[in-house]
Amino acid sequence: MEKIIIGLTCCEMEDIEHPAQRTNEDYIDAVIESGAVPILLPICEDNEVIEKQLDCIDGLIVTGGVDVNPLFYHDSYSEKQGSSSFRRDTYEMKLIKMCSEKKIPMLGICRGQQIINVTFGGTLFQDNTMLSHEVFEHQQKEKKDYPVHSVHVDKGSFLYPIFKDTYYVNSFHHQSIKDLAKDFDVIARSDDHIIEAIQHQTLDIWAVQFHPEMMHNRDKKMQEIFNEFTKKCEERKDV
Repeated sequence: MEKIIIGLTCCEMEDIEHPAQRTNEDYIDAVIESGAVPILLPICEDNEVIEKQLDCIDGLIVTGGVDVNPLFYHDSYSEKQGSSSFRRDTYEMKLIKMCSEKKIPMLGICRGQQIINVTFGGTLFQDNTMLSHEVFEHQQKEKKDYPVHSVHVDKGSFLYPIFKDTYYVNSFHHQSIKDLAKDFDVIARSDDHIIEAIQHQTLDIWAVQFHPEMMHNRDKKMQEIFNEFTKKCEERKDV
């Protein structure tokens, strides 16, 4: 069987002499272990290039990174907003919209969940404390491949066959979903009410706020998220 090809979005690196784009090897390794072929999708502004990128892939993983610019969800910068990348936001929103039109499956991770939500009309808390001062510390000090809090999962969601009702995850974010985009469902929350996973009601779009790629070597249930995503891409390709 021909291998599935999954595109990975990139982060910009502007604090070095020569600007560069990259993605963490954890994403690459998790995709390879799922049986698929990862390719990196560099940020660009040319719609024709983006179309050609999409012609090459069977699925898209929208990776983690810096904060989403609040202008994209009609908010103003607060003192708690972190650094952002207008170019990356613009590129990924185009990419996500074009993928949805072509019905290419998508998996968002951390920032990826946030930009997917914003692309479809949702909003964000610029800092988790804007939800409540009782929220946990979601920028963990523990090693990246160990969990720090639990999530509670809804039955009927893509996560339920993997995690069942409750599971422990890692956490590296200070922003989170405020208003959920239309046609999405919240399918997991933490005990402090942070939205930890969503999925689209009709399209093959899944997203999580935690980082399964960082835990996939130690925890096979985290790898199973990538395995199931690759299977979904295979099913869609066969349609």
